[in-house]
Amino acid sequence: MPRIIIVCPTTGADVPTGHRTQDFDLSAVVEPRSFRCPVCQRVHAWRGDDARIEAGLTPAAARLAALPQ
Repeated sequence: MPRIIIVCPTTGADVPTGHRTQDFDLSAVVEPRSFRCPVCQRVHAWRGDDARIEAGLTPAAARLAALPQ
């Protein structure tokens, strides 16, 4: 299952949030979620519009992600 990634606001690095999803529509995540950043060690809050699914999906998962909603 692919990880949910955000950009660390402190360093600009891509970091995993600690969450994984099978749903490629992150717009449903409207309530902020928090996690401790493994890069800068600060706590960051994120919503679906701040996040993306990690790269390197299997071909089948990539096809699913590209389906129109």
